[in-house]
Amino acid sequence: MRAQVLEFEEEFAEGVEELYNALGWKFSPKLINIWKGLRNYSKVLIALFGDRVVGKVTLDVAFPPYAEIVNLIVHPEYHRKGIGTKLIEECIKISESKGHNIQFLMTEYGNIPALNLYKKFNFYPAILSKRKQLWLFRFGKDSFVKDFLKAHPLFEFKVSRKKVNFHGEKFYEISFADIMGNARLKVYFRGQPGQEGTMPRIAGISVMEEKKAFDLVAYENPFELGIFNYGEGVSLKIEPLSPNGLEIFIEKQILKLSRNQNERVKVGFRKTEYFDILLDYLSFRTVVVSFKINEKFVISMGKEGE
Repeated sequence: MRAQVLEFEEEFAEGVEELYNALGWKFSPKLINIWKGLRNYSKVLIALFGDRVVGKVTLDVAFPPYAEIVNLIVHPEYHRKGIGTKLIEECIKISESKGHNIQFLMTEYGNIPALNLYKKFNFYPAILSKRKQLWLFRFGKDSFVKDFLKAHPLFEFKVSRKKVNFHGEKFYEISFADIMGNARLKVYFRGQPGQEGTMPRIAGISVMEEKKAFDLVAYENPFELGIFNYGEGVSLKIEPLSPNGLEIFIEKQILKLSRNQNERVKVGFRKTEYFDILLDYLSFRTVVVSFKINEKFVISMGKEGE
């Protein structure tokens, strides 16, 4: 018998409650209405083994191109049966079908089974701390990291254990370096370990590949995109990626920079009457806007407590 993954329906409530009880969690009937109200951008998936609910996960796709995988749980009696694998596979499938090709999740240093599971799906540690919690990021189909790794399959991966300075900002850093050449890609994250405070997001990128060499930074006080060009002349197109209900302002959408030329572009965003994301029921009360640079690189900024 194989497990099947389905979207939560009210008929599965009793089974989910049983699953929660097996893990020592409290199940509230209020969750049913909350899950129903979030369906436009949040999916609760359950795993059925026969007619028994043996696993559950929540997938949040509120802010493109990100997808957060939250609270993956499996019944203790059904470990090592591929339940977690099927739930993660479905999360990736759903998120990428919606264009959310950067998935992230939180786990703990000591959770070896979970770390091995996420490693199978190419999740990389991105934000680490002595608190033993960390955020893992996966860069999926058509993402700029995936494209870089396809072009440079022999690479060395590194992750910072603490924040580093990047053009005046303090970020966590991961890097991919081609061990056979000079190409390298660094990705910088704003955020902190644990599900509190700000939603983790890509806030900086450093690229060196062939004749290209430039850095991108998302500043949040004030909201600006910083572009620092070190290679040959480059033309950059800036496009917003945002959920419905946000109005985006970009001072300049096309930039042409010569070698060693820098520029900071003012950007901004505000909620409109059509914004319907219920932040209180997501992991973070953060409104995030992302920008695509040359239809490839993604950089993000956000406002807290909106």
